[in-house]
Amino acid sequence: MPLYDFECPDCGVFEAFARRDEETLECACGATSTRLSVYRVGVTGFARTPIDQRRIKIGAFQEAGAELEYQHSRQTNVDGSLKPEPPLWQMAKREAKRLTKLGVNDSLDVR
Repeated sequence: MPLYDFECPDCGVFEAFARRDEETLECACGATSTRLSVYRVGVTGFARTPIDQRRIKIGAFQEAGAELEYQHSRQTNVDGSLKPEPPLWQMAKREAKRLTKLGVNDSLDVR
């Protein structure tokens, strides 16, 4: 049996175990108490972190990614062929964290 809140006109609100179909219950003082309504709340999904509370700013991530992509495009092997593409998004994330810790807000701060 679930635990419900009941309201007695003499004693006030109290909790008691009752069947789901019981709307009234006799209180310890002898008065008839009525069951309070129960609201079911369903929560699904997740909420995104607000932009100002994110640890990594998207602009810093995009800028670091563009810088790494540019650096990689200039690198070649000894025979002149392009080097295989590294995991740029992971490198950019690390670089953005590093720059954020240093207090860099945009590319003008680096110079």
